[in-house]
Amino acid sequence: MVVGVPGPLTASPDGYWVSATFPPAGNSRFTPSLAVDSAGSKIYVPHLLYMNPGNVTVQDAATGAVEATIPGAMGTLGVVLSEDGTRLYIANSGNTQNPRNQGTGPGIVQVVDTRTNTVTASIETDRGGGRLTLSPDGRTLFGAMYEGRNVTFIDTASNAITAKVPVPGQPGGRVAVSPDGGTLYVGDSYAGGINVVSVAERRVVKVIETGCTANSDLTLNPSGSRLYITGCVYPGTLGIVDTATMASHTIPLTGAPSAVAFGLDGNTAYVVDGSEAGRVLVLNVATETVTAAFPVGRSPQGIVINRDGSALWVVHKGSGVSRVDLVENGWQAFTDVPVGAPFFHEISWLGNSRISTGFPDGSFRQLEPVQRDAAAAFFYRLAGSPSWFVPPAVSPFRDLAPGDRFYKEITWLASQRITTGYDDGTFRPGTPVTREAMAAFLYRYATTQAGAPAYAAPATAPFSDVRPGDAFHREISWAAAAGITNGYGDGTFRPSTPVLREATAAFLYRLTNPDRPMPR
Repeated sequence: MVVGVPGPLTASPDGYWVSATFPPAGNSRFTPSLAVDSAGSKIYVPHLLYMNPGNVTVQDAATGAVEATIPGAMGTLGVVLSEDGTRLYIANSGNTQNPRNQGTGPGIVQVVDTRTNTVTASIETDRGGGRLTLSPDGRTLFGAMYEGRNVTFIDTASNAITAKVPVPGQPGGRVAVSPDGGTLYVGDSYAGGINVVSVAERRVVKVIETGCTANSDLTLNPSGSRLYITGCVYPGTLGIVDTATMASHTIPLTGAPSAVAFGLDGNTAYVVDGSEAGRVLVLNVATETVTAAFPVGRSPQGIVINRDGSALWVVHKGSGVSRVDLVENGWQAFTDVPVGAPFFHEISWLGNSRISTGFPDGSFRQLEPVQRDAAAAFFYRLAGSPSWFVPPAVSPFRDLAPGDRFYKEITWLASQRITTGYDDGTFRPGTPVTREAMAAFLYRYATTQAGAPAYAAPATAPFSDVRPGDAFHREISWAAAAGITNGYGDGTFRPSTPVLREATAAFLYRLTNPDRPMPR
């Protein structure tokens, strides 16, 4: 059993988290790709319907709100955005997946003016029109046509097809173009080989045999020196081709690698594990080792990175979208918590995830104690700010009234039995939270909200100042066993000491790591 955050927020100890999750905005069975504009303000999400026209939704990147819906043709496969963001190209396969009349429609490439979100041209290609990519100068659109068994060249100024280059096998994987625009790499989705196409000569100049028996996605690193192959038949395999020598090898990865994106310097690769569990693996390119892994939600399929390298966008089977803020790049959430400060990642996560809004002057005040009302707000937001909860007309605590600050959050905390208040019927909103009370809040949140199993207190406490029979002995021992608290260097826990705001950030950050097994 693991603890994960219900709702939109998850975290890992390496500083990666899903900062937003947008549910599917359309009825979709599979979505291989999405696009994000250069400003990171809009995302374009295709919705594939095998037996009906699909569509592409234009969504606000901050809220996920749908700003426009662009009707697709038959079997919408994916989207490509021009460098200047003014044109969107939609790939449509024409494939109905109807057993009696399968794949009879032509492939259609739709050209969309993103300023008006209208289709300005429809280019008919071969049956099974497939994946698209743009040349670096934006003048040519390349499409891997899997039923036509060719790569189609389309002039983006005239929207005219200028060439069809035959390729062996079945080019169902994505086509990748070198940074200089001179070479195309086209995957054979059946045999797993890579067809190398000279753009100038318009012919296949080499076929690379890889260790993958199939492929679904090809991604070049920023320099074009390595080609990464995902979608191999054998799960847990990532193919890599040296584009200078054309030598290939594979490396083992857990899960089912389905897509890759690169950091701006090319030293880090983000590999989507498209299995049901759904993770992103952080790969050190030089050593080809995984340095971190973090959850992103069920069945992720495609991934892109913001132009400025600040965020990853992951599209899931069903067209839901997750945004991952790359906080290792130093996103500072509060003015008084700079990069390198103690608990920088944890406090930044708390702020960037909007669990804490800090103070009006932009500070977090990490060395101040956290008050009980603020702690209630943290847990309420951690749970996704449950919209179903309606605060009671009569307060459960005699020192709390409707209209008081954090009334809704405190009464939610009480309704979930995360807090029981004091024996005299008070909650004491302005009182600092003690470390033992915080341990109790964390334990109750984990067991009531995140599915953690009940925990039996050990016969021996993990801290020298906590004894069996003490109040919250079980909860403090659980927090230690879960790795949420380490106590102090002298072996104490100091149960009655107020919890500092920086320690609260660390506790909540560790709680939300879904890869951390919860003790029993």
